Amino acid sequence: MNFPLMHGYDRIDLVADIDPVAAVRDRELGERIREYPKLFPAGSPDFGFAVQSGTRWRIGSVGASDPEGARRSLAAHLRRSADEERPAPELARAMADAAGRLDPEEGDQLAKDEWEIGERRYRVIRIERFTLIGGGAMEPPRSTDTDPGGPVLLRDHPIEPLAPAGHWETQLRLNLVEFRPLPGTVPDIVQAEAAHAIRSHPGVILLPPTFTVVEIKEDGAWQPLTGGDGPVEARGNLAAHFTRLMPLLRLHQGSPASEAELAEWERAAEEITATDGYEFAALGRRFRTVRISRMMRLGRDGPEGPRPSDQERYGMPAVREG
Repeated sequence: MNFPLMHGYDRIDLVADIDPVAAVRDRELGERIREYPKLFPAGSPDFGFAVQSGTRWRIGSVGASDPEGARRSLAAHLRRSADEERPAPELARAMADAAGRLDPEEGDQLAKDEWEIGERRYRVIRIERFTLIGGGAMEPPRSTDTDPGGPVLLRDHPIEPLAPAGHWETQLRLNLVEFRPLPGTVPDIVQAEAAHAIRSHPGVILLPPTFTVVEIKEDGAWQPLTGGDGPVEARGNLAAHFTRLMPLLRLHQGSPASEAELAEWERAAEEITATDGYEFAALGRRFRTVRISRMMRLGRDGPEGPRPSDQERYGMPAVREG
């Protein structure tokens, strides 16, 4: 089956009069771009899969740390879809065969990132993470950021390059066209592949953000600890870091936490969950919630897939205050 190319992949539909909610978000984005004017890579990319049906692309899910994990997520989706949709026997066999090769019970996974099954095309996709930075600090959550009330992992999120965009979203997307890793922070092959992606997938769309809680060390370095799909969830996960992870870690190390330590961690969790600010303290340590923005590159044939070097992850450089 021949699948349509992506219309408008390299265009932005700048609209002067966008809906009121989008206008508020766009104005706040403009304020943040002025306050945090630099783009900063925020660690290794995310991976997931997208589905094309007719001319429309939608995200199936994201959140895998490498292409292999995304393929296994696609396999789970195919199995679930076959059970729920009950397609014709031939189509069901094709879905089961693809799932079995992407997530086999024995042997190696087939490293294939695109599948055409019936009237749908499935593709493993790559998502870049970045943050805005200014004055040595990474952007905190915006007042318009809320925790998602619906499906997570961007399930069923539309990929629409020509969705109406405000002035500041347009500006940011144009700024991101040339976005690539900082020189000297990644191997040469990663830089070369990033340069190639700018030519092969020149379109850029923005996706909903995630949030990371970092600890601000005494020397000014920022150490990521945990995160979530919303600011409240990120703080809740930090509280769980103290009340759930730390006791388990100590138990695993053969040195169970004392009653005093457990009580101290519980108090820290209460302090963390009680705050509604983006910078806070607990246990004499400083923490900050950081907004991690996400982008996807688009080309004539749709969203960008994994790059050859993506099996080798690269880390997030430390940021220092001041």
